[in-house]
Amino acid sequence: MLKITAVIIIFLSCTYIGFYYGEIFTKRSKQLNSILKSVLFLNNEVIYANTPLPEALKYISLKVEAPINSILSAVSDKLLKGESTSVYEAFESEYKKNKSEFNLNEEDKRLVNDFLRPLGESGVYGQDKLFNLTIENMKLNCRSAEELAKKNVRMYRAIGVCIGAMISIFLI
Repeated sequence: MLKITAVIIIFLSCTYIGFYYGEIFTKRSKQLNSILKSVLFLNNEVIYANTPLPEALKYISLKVEAPINSILSAVSDKLLKGESTSVYEAFESEYKKNKSEFNLNEEDKRLVNDFLRPLGESGVYGQDKLFNLTIENMKLNCRSAEELAKKNVRMYRAIGVCIGAMISIFLI
């Protein structure tokens, strides 16, 4: 009886680990889509509605999912209170505080940083070009993340189940 219980626990643990690692790819894809959604909303607010950047960030934080919404809200608060001189500095400090909640790779981080550095420092024409470039690059990253997620989620789940089954068979 104890042996069967141990085998079941090992099988379920391996399966859980496979599902956990597969979920990392899904979270990255969802977070990239949320960032893209934020950039699109910010584009509309800044370029077309002429909303000031701190107010636009606060408004957008109400429309997007966690953990992006908390960072946008905190950046907006820092800009409104004058605690930070640029969007990039405020974002960088907030990102470091919440880094564990994100599943972004280095290319994603570089893309976000390249977007935030010049944000709010040029005219409408320059901002429009910046938004368009960032949106196109984010769409490419979102597509590649979704393809990677489709492939790897199934693979990690299957590997978890197979390793759990293999260890269980060896123990029986």
